[in-house]
Amino acid sequence: MNRAGKLWTLLGGLAWFGFFAITVSLPSVQEFAELPALILQVAAIVIGMGLLFMVILAGESTTWPAWSRYTMFAGGVASIVTPVVLADNSLPLRAMSTLGLILIAVPVGYWVGDRMEKVTNLVPLAVAMAFADIFSVFQGPSRRLAEGMQEHQRAVEEAMAEAMQNVPPEQAASAAAAAAESVRVPWINYLFVHMPLPIHDAVAVMGVGDFVILAFLFRAAWVHGLDKRLIYLTTLGMAILALAASQILGLALPALVSIAFGTIIVLWFTEPRMRRIDRQEIVLTIGVAALFIALMAAKWFTAASRLTGQ
Repeated sequence: MNRAGKLWTLLGGLAWFGFFAITVSLPSVQEFAELPALILQVAAIVIGMGLLFMVILAGESTTWPAWSRYTMFAGGVASIVTPVVLADNSLPLRAMSTLGLILIAVPVGYWVGDRMEKVTNLVPLAVAMAFADIFSVFQGPSRRLAEGMQEHQRAVEEAMAEAMQNVPPEQAASAAAAAAESVRVPWINYLFVHMPLPIHDAVAVMGVGDFVILAFLFRAAWVHGLDKRLIYLTTLGMAILALAASQILGLALPALVSIAFGTIIVLWFTEPRMRRIDRQEIVLTIGVAALFIALMAAKWFTAASRLTGQ
């Protein structure tokens, strides 16, 4: 099983590079009608997510020596640092940095998952991760990262618009592309998972935190004999649901939250051991939720007071 898990992890990583290369090299779907183009782009994202989730599942369904986990983590960090140092936002490096996020998530999920003494420990841990992500997205570091990405996108759009105004119409497309490449990409760009699209580009859809909780859930499933296929399909479905809701509502909804709570709910109804949660775990779960709610409320009231004072 160990050898098979390692082999599938390696093959999955290679398959990701192949899928990325094929998808971005396809004829652009922008030439199609709006609905078919949208369907093809959604299909590319869903297939890409499914493939990456399978790589994480394979990586967590085997035993890695300590030295290999440290090597993975170091390799993942290097895959993020390299494009930043080179100021290179090319598609191959975006594919590499996305796979690098898996190299970071797998040893972290391995470390957390192996320390779960009981399967019911999944409840307070998942709730803690979910509330930490909610706090981060709306009031913490993830919000600042998203704002940095939005500022970069505005800078790209402004550079493209200015470049297109200064050249003949037949040169506008190439000038816009060159202008977009000239805008330096912030390092935070490489903390997001980039999915290839059949428009010769890739889009950021998830963050490294989402991969970490996936790795943790998959490792917990392997250690405690849970149904890995059920957890795989549940996490993938919850992630797709969160992305769809974000697009429809125009809000940056954290996928980690739907993944965590969706998995707990599904396991609660399908895995009898999950319903044997003890009083200490219940108290811890409620306490963690209450702590983050209090932190968010305090920060909101502080911000509101400052606005009122102004």
